[in-house]
Amino acid sequence: MLTADLTAIARQAAALHGQSEAESPQHATAPVLALGTFERVGSNWLSDSLRATMPQHNEPFRQQLSRKHPSSPHDHVPLELSGGLGELERHHLTCALSDLYGRPRHLVKETNLFFSTDTTLTLLPYSPVLVLTRAPVGIASSFGRGRLWQRWGYAERYAQVAVTAHSARWREEFELLLPQDDPAEPIALGRLMAVNALLLARALNGRAHTVVPYEQHVTDLAGTMARIADVLDVDLPAEVQPQSASLAADPTFATNTPKNELIAYLGRHTAELVSKHAHDTLNLARQTLDSQVTATAAEWLSGDDLYELHEPVTRPRRGARPSAERQKVPLPSYCPMAGVSWRNTLVTNGEMADLLTMLHAAGMPNTQSGTNLLLCPMPHERGGRLRFDPKQRRWQVSPGFEAHPAYWVTWVGAAAMAAWSGARLPARAEALAATLGASPARNCDYATGDTSSVIEPGLGTGQVHHLVGNLQIWCGDGPAQHTQRPEQRFLFGAAWNTPGTREAVTEDRSRYLLGSSRGVGIRLVRDSATTQATGLGAWELAHRVNRWIEELGAPGRSPGELDRRLVTALTVDAPTS
Repeated sequence: MLTADLTAIARQAAALHGQSEAESPQHATAPVLALGTFERVGSNWLSDSLRATMPQHNEPFRQQLSRKHPSSPHDHVPLELSGGLGELERHHLTCALSDLYGRPRHLVKETNLFFSTDTTLTLLPYSPVLVLTRAPVGIASSFGRGRLWQRWGYAERYAQVAVTAHSARWREEFELLLPQDDPAEPIALGRLMAVNALLLARALNGRAHTVVPYEQHVTDLAGTMARIADVLDVDLPAEVQPQSASLAADPTFATNTPKNELIAYLGRHTAELVSKHAHDTLNLARQTLDSQVTATAAEWLSGDDLYELHEPVTRPRRGARPSAERQKVPLPSYCPMAGVSWRNTLVTNGEMADLLTMLHAAGMPNTQSGTNLLLCPMPHERGGRLRFDPKQRRWQVSPGFEAHPAYWVTWVGAAAMAAWSGARLPARAEALAATLGASPARNCDYATGDTSSVIEPGLGTGQVHHLVGNLQIWCGDGPAQHTQRPEQRFLFGAAWNTPGTREAVTEDRSRYLLGSSRGVGIRLVRDSATTQATGLGAWELAHRVNRWIEELGAPGRSPGELDRRLVTALTVDAPTS
């Protein structure tokens, strides 16, 4: 049974990091879990406010696990009906969980878990929980201004969640709440907010948690942050939120615009529909759910009366969106710097698509057993720029982003690109030396709201473009740790969505081998032992990784040993550090 597998993996990950239920907060390694009653409840604000104090993980279960992984929030098969995990699924989940533990304590954000809320809480039994809430009209306003219902495919999401609500596992409690119809956006949005809040309240019933209302952080930022600092036992920086009036070209995820008023940009009729159907759903829930659960969800969804309604306006934008025209990128060249030769540009989406296509043809598809090996194929409107076309059997790039740097790449994908290119990933010490005294990052801290081209204006072919900024990069080495724990590799630099200060650039951070994010890409280096002639072909790379997958079930091997075998398979003349 999957539930038994998840419980065993959760205990294994906690034990690898010495975590126990009795451990005191100041010594605990289990991450803080921030769960939203819906999207747009201030999770990005919370993350950026705590970034200097706590390592961040943005929706690792919803983003990192493939839709076909039994533990993914996108999977709609009830746990009781799911089989056990396969060896690759088990190893990936063990590594993903282990990645969340550490000192200083990490912050894990997850929103809209819906029917997988129980699964996430099962995987993190020792984690303190923050519940991020926001009144329905505030969420609806944010959705309307960003056209998020259309951009993020919420009509399909509503249909998927409604089907699950009518499944055998959930129908007794939830089928009344989500009719399988095709409601207008405000109606569907109100229902979904209520159902997700109810599922979260149901899962947390009896488990300690701290509520952080969005409205409170807007009206009393200092007081809210002081309360969070006290609950989490952390020290916060003097400035807890960027205070800039500038707007990114795509401000969907930006937090650098100060907010001090509660305004909902909704027509009165729309606001009434959202509020009515959220509360109608709560009233229906009182027929099938525990009264404490419904009372808690109702409290989380209160506050509509705190907002001042304004007629919707088009969100102003500054700066230019990426051009839809294909940009010419110079051929890769390597520039001597700090003892090694650095490639002039970050690896592009176009190059990553070529490698993924050839590996697929060689018998190594990117996603196997619910695990994304090389790259997390996010939808375009969620920041994904690469997708597999099953009809053409090749990877394609979103138009206009061919010359942008590839992100959502795992360390495995970065190492495969390096081996294929006759290069390697830089050691962290090499990156520190190369960037000492470098020019400030041109694209960081939400300046544009996304990556820009790998070509940095004003620089030539023989210079290194975006040495700092645009994306952080994977390193070839990682922190020393217990041999049984999954391997980690350093991340270095600044990205479009992280600060660009020298302190932030050089911060000691790392991720597990199959982790990925929208802010991390690939920079290659060469030395005397790595040249074009040392590159590995797609068939050889596919053979090495597939052989590693076949060996995962061998008895007696710890996650750390299994990871080191994968590193050895992918690394050609790896640097020492």
